[in-house]
Amino acid sequence: MKAKHILLLALPVLFLILTGIGNSLKAQKPTGEKEVTIWASMTCESCKKKIERDIAFEKGVKDITVDLTKKTVTIKYKAEKNSDDKLLKAVEKLGFEAKIVKPETKK
Repeated sequence: MKAKHILLLALPVLFLILTGIGNSLKAQKPTGEKEVTIWASMTCESCKKKIERDIAFEKGVKDITVDLTKKTVTIKYKAEKNSDDKLLKAVEKLGFEAKIVKPETKK
């Protein structure tokens, strides 16, 4: 009988310990907004519009700016919904050569 009472009293404590450990073991997703600039092999206004239209529907995309003269696509997105690499692959999937442009460092 005492063993049952001890077990019943220990279960909530055990549950709290296990769920606390479980939460700390889960992978933490990045949060907030990020920005990536991608160079793409676009050559015309039609290419620009295709990128603007299709990339806008990628998960987490908040804003997209396409500069045809520089051949760059700047995308602001929710970090927990997408990543630089996934957005790069999305541009490539549209048929463009693409690479991530590293931000310039100021001296």
